[in-house]
Amino acid sequence: MKKKEYILHNIAAKYILGEDVNVELSGKGPELELLHNLLVVSKELKESLDSGNDIAVISKLLEEKKILTKKFEEISNITWRL
Repeated sequence: MKKKEYILHNIAAKYILGEDVNVELSGKGPELELLHNLLVVSKELKESLDSGNDIAVISKLLEEKKILTKKFEEISNITWRL
């Protein structure tokens, strides 16, 4: 994994876990928008799993995350590992 990818995943993991993250990312608009959406859905999925939400809610979030992951990987050439 490239250094920039490692840093991105490290920051993303902290965000998903609910830790404070104070960074400014640069990149193309569509990449950043997809990354933002992917992070939000990933965090919602983790919170839903932690709280024991209904399987239908979890399944919906999981499907949304899969779609966003595929789009993000296609546009950024970064393999999403979270």
